[in-house]
Amino acid sequence: MSAKTVLAFLIPRIAGVAFLLLLLEAAFRIGAWDPFAKPDSNAGMAIRVKQSVKALGPEKIDFVTIGDSRAVYGIDHGRVAALAKSNGFTHIDAAIPGMHWMSTELMLRWLKAQAPNLKGAIIATTVTGFSYNGNGDYELGIAAPLASFGDANWMALHVPFEQSNLATYGSYSALFQYRADIADLLKNPIARIKNIARDRQAINGGAALFQAQKVATNICAVPTNTIKSCAATPLSDSNAALVNSCKSFVALSDNQVDFQQFDDQVKWPHLAVVKKIRQNQLSSLGFTKPPLVVLMPVPKVWRNELLPKGGEAWVLSILAPLAEQGVIELVDYTRFFDSYGDAECNAFWDLYHQNAYGQQKLTDSLLPIIEKYLYKSTYPSKNQ
Repeated sequence: MSAKTVLAFLIPRIAGVAFLLLLLEAAFRIGAWDPFAKPDSNAGMAIRVKQSVKALGPEKIDFVTIGDSRAVYGIDHGRVAALAKSNGFTHIDAAIPGMHWMSTELMLRWLKAQAPNLKGAIIATTVTGFSYNGNGDYELGIAAPLASFGDANWMALHVPFEQSNLATYGSYSALFQYRADIADLLKNPIARIKNIARDRQAINGGAALFQAQKVATNICAVPTNTIKSCAATPLSDSNAALVNSCKSFVALSDNQVDFQQFDDQVKWPHLAVVKKIRQNQLSSLGFTKPPLVVLMPVPKVWRNELLPKGGEAWVLSILAPLAEQGVIELVDYTRFFDSYGDAECNAFWDLYHQNAYGQQKLTDSLLPIIEKYLYKSTYPSKNQ
């Protein structure tokens, strides 16, 4: 068989396979996998927000709170929604555990495209979220259901492509991003169908967008004045998760990064990049009113031993100029519970998440600020 004959046989078939893959990529990018994704996966949590927004009616949405698990547990979203309603507005919670700056941007882009009346946002973050541009390839799972065809470069900016790391391929390919989820579905389709059915019932007309997540327990039974004192605590059924968490942080505490010279571009060249990207991102959100950026509380032990030295000053060097220029409204609650002294432990259920008590105290303080900067600002209420 001649080479010409072989090529004539192979080329149409290769082209056909390539065309099919392109069609599948396009289908996955526009949300064809959304109905089948695993509900408790990173992608599944983003899809739950999307479906809840659609169930509620995106045209009803005026404001959104966005952030990671610290926003999930640190703010009483039910009380925020009630305050918004009393002012004639609808304020939803779109915070997702693990959400970082890349997926925050994509969620806000998606919401702005869906919700024509979206006026502003609370961006709940912490001083721990500015050390590096990305937060790990896991975030591509949150981003995949939200990304459009033009978002690949934004995703790759935070999760750079590495030929040896298959997870990073998801920056450019939604089909590739969902490969593990597809395999999991094929292994046990009946269990997936049941999980999806339960998840859809929980959406309940968008009610999940207004619910507070509360944990009653605190960490006062374990000494958390230092990471090592926590790690040395004898294990019990009640403290195992916290103590094991501290054990995993001992090496990080022993080798604490020092950002005190954060302006030194020779020593810390990546920080200048982070600063430029974050400032550009916050400056280009395009809301009618500057977003309210809330730095959530961080326990002393985390700030003292796990946050890079000089980390708070570094973050303020990014955000304070934007606040001074009126680009954002900044509320710094990083040290919110310091005044509670040793009783700070009463406000957290682990080393970084507030419990119900901590959530209540912070929400008490935050509500008047939200009302001032969002609801009582220049916007006419729907009821006016």
